[in-house]
Amino acid sequence: MKKIKFLGLLTAAALLASCSGDDDSVSRTDITLQSITLLPSLEENSQYEVWLTSGGEDISLGKFRSLSNGQTFSAASSSVENASSFKISLEPGNDPSADISNTVILSGSFNGNSADLTIANSIGNFSNASGIFTLWTPTDSDANNNQNGVYWLNPNNGNPQAGLNLPTLPAGWRYEGWVTVPNANNQSVNLSTGRFSSPTGRDETAAYSSQVNTAPQFPGEDFVNQSILGQLGFNLLPDLRLKKVFISVEPEPDNNYAEPFVIQPLINPRSTNSLYPTTQTMDLNTLSFPRGVVSR
Repeated sequence: MKKIKFLGLLTAAALLASCSGDDDSVSRTDITLQSITLLPSLEENSQYEVWLTSGGEDISLGKFRSLSNGQTFSAASSSVENASSFKISLEPGNDPSADISNTVILSGSFNGNSADLTIANSIGNFSNASGIFTLWTPTDSDANNNQNGVYWLNPNNGNPQAGLNLPTLPAGWRYEGWVTVPNANNQSVNLSTGRFSSPTGRDETAAYSSQVNTAPQFPGEDFVNQSILGQLGFNLLPDLRLKKVFISVEPEPDNNYAEPFVIQPLINPRSTNSLYPTTQTMDLNTLSFPRGVVSR
């Protein structure tokens, strides 16, 4: 009986050695991130995850707080050879899920042995994006403080129309309006006008606005709530004339709701002194778009 048990143990050991040898002998191939731009290093509560799409399956190549030129990833050679695309997603820190999130920031299909990674393949095509806004405070009854608010709309002689032309974002992303103004300590502060999905509806917050009048059905904000603004270091209501006004694309959920994400498709770097009903135009800001190239 002891001899039989001993032979059984030898057989089991041989099988384990055989399986281990098979795993070790699987051919692997490197994929190289030849270039990557405008992907900031992330804080501990979020991370990038790199994916290879092969055989209809998204295969994780690892999670990283930052990505850099020349960085390499490894996968089974058969998966690399049959890969159709490459993706980079944003994932929560310590994410237990093995699945890719909705928040894919860059992706691209392989053409031969390389793939160009762009936001056009993952978030949207902004080639036709455009925008106008007007400095206006419609939610209060003060006719002399329009410099303290901004709305992305065309007044159109009292029949307002949408001021933004933007692509519909996929799940995992939202638009957000911003203005950059100095507080009482002369520190530049990015004030959010709120997040939104559609240019033809209100954004989701009105923290700084008055409650006297109903806000228009378009994204924007009156910065007239001094009690909240005071907590951000403002002794006076912020004057939005000659200030930076822009739209960002934000991950949802976001690891930092207080500051804008790097993707800012529309911008007016310095608004004019013109107030409602005069409109001001925004420029397409492709220089804010992350991009990359991978090779196999």
